Amino acid sequence: MKIVYPYPMHISRGYTYMLSIIQFLNTLANFIPVDLLCLDDQATLSKFLQENLGIKLSKNLNIIQISNKRFGIKSNKFFFIKGTINHLKNIKSERIILYTRDLKQMRLCIKKIKNSKRSVEFIFEAHQILSKNYERENNIKQSLRMKKLESFVFSNIDCLVCITQTLSQDIKQSFVDCSKNHLILPVGFNKKFLSTNHKNNKYDVLYAGNFSKWKGLDSLIEAISLIKQTKYKDISVILIGADKSSKKYYEDKLKSLGLDNNITILNHIKHKKIFQYLSVSKIGVVPTSSDGDGFLYTSPLKLYEYLGTGMRVVSSRLPSIESNIPDDIVYYSNPDDPESLASSILIALEDKNFNYDKVKNFAKKYTWDKRAVKFLDFIS
Repeated sequence: MKIVYPYPMHISRGYTYMLSIIQFLNTLANFIPVDLLCLDDQATLSKFLQENLGIKLSKNLNIIQISNKRFGIKSNKFFFIKGTINHLKNIKSERIILYTRDLKQMRLCIKKIKNSKRSVEFIFEAHQILSKNYERENNIKQSLRMKKLESFVFSNIDCLVCITQTLSQDIKQSFVDCSKNHLILPVGFNKKFLSTNHKNNKYDVLYAGNFSKWKGLDSLIEAISLIKQTKYKDISVILIGADKSSKKYYEDKLKSLGLDNNITILNHIKHKKIFQYLSVSKIGVVPTSSDGDGFLYTSPLKLYEYLGTGMRVVSSRLPSIESNIPDDIVYYSNPDDPESLASSILIALEDKNFNYDKVKNFAKKYTWDKRAVKFLDFIS
């Protein structure tokens, strides 16, 4: 058996979702041969893994560089898919699993392969329902176009992997032809986080991740402003992952609230360096808003990394998160509610009965290795 994962992008760009893709495939390759078809070459991804994640490229992860350009024209629809089909034709394995989270590549592969002599099984990993996202944005034309694409893919695949229980339920309700063979598989985390030791707490609160508006950083900053009015007037917070524009926006907000001495903002850093900040922080925060993907679809990488280090975790109470994380593992707060968030952070700070071992033991079930085993059990 061989897994082929077509993804027509430069994984080395290092966006959060790309970190998830490459870490999972690299771990999966320790159990079964995997071909990753992308725009990067083997040397580039090997260097990227080492420099950004501190891990080595698995010997069983075969990086196949496929161009999506010809004669100065860029097209995944014509050029990348052609390279994907040619690669599939040359594979000698008796069982081929075509696995991806790219809707358009999956549709093209299904159309060109499903009724051919080449036997391929199709597994799609869903992280959201894009048509509903466009609908919320009132982009009806794009929503209808995406609904047609999703309907085709969901009705023609053999299995569907969903990152949350709520996403699986939403897909089953919205796409009647996609009601069977669902695997609920939250994102994982590097097992190295399990070895993190909290020697001291330089920071009371940490956030590490994307600075998009729906991530809830405005609510977090307002919550810290409320906490500063309590006995924790010297509360120390670090926010990691800003870009140039978001850093300027939030630094201005800190000054207006008088929090510039309490909150430090760092730009995006190499992922392997996050270890050192988690090890000196007491609380990890997931203040996700209820808008957009957060409500039903999010499975935050940072949430499992926080838990893996044994940190106290304060999280928005969203169906997507609550469906997998029990109340006795995290301190829940109401989304988009600074007062509720401030209250949960204060409870976490003062909890003398916090069970470090319980959190660690829960997190052990969600390493990339455990995710790979669960995935392979499913397709077997």
